[in-house]
Amino acid sequence: MKTKKIIFLSIFLIILAFTLQGTAFASDDSELTENINAGCRDDNILVFRVLNHEYVCTSPSTAEKWVKLGLAEIVQNNIIEPIKITKILNQESIKTAIQKKPSLHENYNLQCREGYVLVFRFVHQDTFCTSQLTAESWKKLGLAKIIQNAVFQEQLETINQQEKNPINSDNGTEISSKKIVLLLPYPKQPSINPELLATDDYRYPPAVHKVNERLWVAVGYDSTNSVMIEGDKEIIIIDTLSSYESAKNVINEFRKITDKPIKTIIYTTGNLEHVGGTKAFLEEGNNVKIISHDNNLNFYINQNIMLGQMTALRSQYATGLLLPNEGLDKNNLKEYSKTKSTTITYVPPTDTFTDELNLDISGVKMNLVHVKGESSDQIYVWLPDDKSVIIGDNIYGISPNAHILRGTVYHDPMNYVNALDKVIQLDPQFLILSHVKPVIGKENVKDILVSTRDATQYIYDQTIRGINQGHDADELSTMIKLPASLENHPWLTSQKGQISWNVKQIYYGVLGWFEEDPAFLQSISIDQRSTKIVDAFGGSKNALVGVKNAIDKGEYEWASELATYVLHVEPENTEAKLLKAHALRVLGQRMLSYDARQITLTNALELEGKITINHDDVSQINSEQLAEIPIEKLLYVLPTKLKSDKADNINESLSIFYPDIDKGFTLHFRHNILVVTEGSDVNSKYSLTLDTKTHKSIMSGDLKLLNAINSKQIGFKGDMNDILYLMGLIQDDSDVMPAKFKTW
Repeated sequence: MKTKKIIFLSIFLIILAFTLQGTAFASDDSELTENINAGCRDDNILVFRVLNHEYVCTSPSTAEKWVKLGLAEIVQNNIIEPIKITKILNQESIKTAIQKKPSLHENYNLQCREGYVLVFRFVHQDTFCTSQLTAESWKKLGLAKIIQNAVFQEQLETINQQEKNPINSDNGTEISSKKIVLLLPYPKQPSINPELLATDDYRYPPAVHKVNERLWVAVGYDSTNSVMIEGDKEIIIIDTLSSYESAKNVINEFRKITDKPIKTIIYTTGNLEHVGGTKAFLEEGNNVKIISHDNNLNFYINQNIMLGQMTALRSQYATGLLLPNEGLDKNNLKEYSKTKSTTITYVPPTDTFTDELNLDISGVKMNLVHVKGESSDQIYVWLPDDKSVIIGDNIYGISPNAHILRGTVYHDPMNYVNALDKVIQLDPQFLILSHVKPVIGKENVKDILVSTRDATQYIYDQTIRGINQGHDADELSTMIKLPASLENHPWLTSQKGQISWNVKQIYYGVLGWFEEDPAFLQSISIDQRSTKIVDAFGGSKNALVGVKNAIDKGEYEWASELATYVLHVEPENTEAKLLKAHALRVLGQRMLSYDARQITLTNALELEGKITINHDDVSQINSEQLAEIPIEKLLYVLPTKLKSDKADNINESLSIFYPDIDKGFTLHFRHNILVVTEGSDVNSKYSLTLDTKTHKSIMSGDLKLLNAINSKQIGFKGDMNDILYLMGLIQDDSDVMPAKFKTW
């Protein structure tokens, strides 16, 4: 018995010496000693030698000894009658292993030296560096999957630059990396969806398009169009673009056609991009009338002043203002040149109407009709003598915009349908839109109007049907597709990319946010939900492995969502930011919507630290914008600015009198709200006297309240510190706000 043990030990030492001999040449790439793609000859089998980290072909008897000693594992057995050994891993088990979730030993952050590939080995459940040739061989045999072919040089340069010059993001986190984050390769796909790129032909290159002898449309100079109608002695302008600068560019083009003065401006809606350049056009005439629906000013204030900070922020994302002009992340609006500065010069209408208004201006007959489409003040303009309809945003670009990503109130799609029904009955020969080139010819116009109308009704009807069948918003957003007769209509290209958003908007618009499951009536916060989801993965590190697995499987939507949960738990996690940016970039390149692509890519660049958006500094409120707005309209915005956390137990009135308009108002602070009423409260302990221009300058931030008081631009009654406190409750500028209200 003792002799047998000695012989066995001797054999063990010989084998061990043989196996250890190769370790002097082993590296983290471990080249194959044979071409394993060719397989082993019939009398040999393929084994993996643990100490050498290599695959070799050997006889069944040697393989069996190595396996028993724990020195090797049999990978592939070419013998017809397989020998009975400890472990044989066949191709079926390899396939099963591929489907398993990665082991905790799967370290995606392993750094391979230059020229080497990172793989995950199924047998060993670990990550490993090897040469490209070996990696490809293992992959073909089903022994491993390639995690990272190579580190992207551009990504490395970005991270290295961040290491030298850390970039502060908007939430104060610092994006710098002390380790290289290896990302999976991007899929081979165009940087801009070809279908989306093709829609650029609808609006570019910038040009003034002639519809007939007196009707012209400037397309591509801004996000919206401006229409010029040449009358006998004067011209009429419909919509004034988004800024003074864009308007001046278009005026220069219009002046190549006629030098007649501008006498009338018509607003089809109060959306900023339609009305922001008005003063540039006013410079081209005297006593110019501005005509709109009677809710135009209220809509403008709600969208651009009350919600001005958020709409301005979202517009920066949606317009691609911060995207580069070249490269994979370039703005997909291929011809539109972004102006360096934009000045908002909206002027309220001088004349308004409620339902319809018939006009005859300098020989041009017009019928203005109010229809509730994208906005509460939306109208269209019918020119009966020209057989032309200026439809406004009742067709938004290539399809109705039942939902705008930058945010707005609910748009009932059936309002679009009703509006289009009215226009179809007019049988127009020319269709003039607000965002793309005009459409010429009755058949073409009818095809677009009917197809758009029917697609809109279809989405609405099927959403309501799905609601009644018990489906929730998420289910419906993935279920509803356009029918075959409309799916490939070129005019509805962007509609396909927006269906899921429109379905959700319809669901919440008609039914509200509750989706029947009471588990979400008192739901936990997104931070709490994120913490629990990440904990369920076993922590952020394992959650990020899940993100990488999702990317590896092409599940970019889930990858970006899971990375978002990690960032709620660890806002400074650089790897999570880069992985989310990676997933978003892939998704953004596939988008069929202009806004969606630009929002997604802008967010990706922001996560990578390549651009910075200071959310607190973004606003559409400026002195130019406020100058023309009546002060009483602005005062009714102030309650939405109240810092309620600082207004506990305050029950005081502050009277304001404006000598320039001989009007007074009272601001009543109570129950942590602000109530604005017309007329001065003679019993108030506090009062201010100032002109409207001064107050607007304070509202816009151009003038500090304390400076205005010290310079005698404001008269006051009552304790100054108390007044500063009360005004500080409703001013974004609160740096001089006292620590507490004295009356306490």
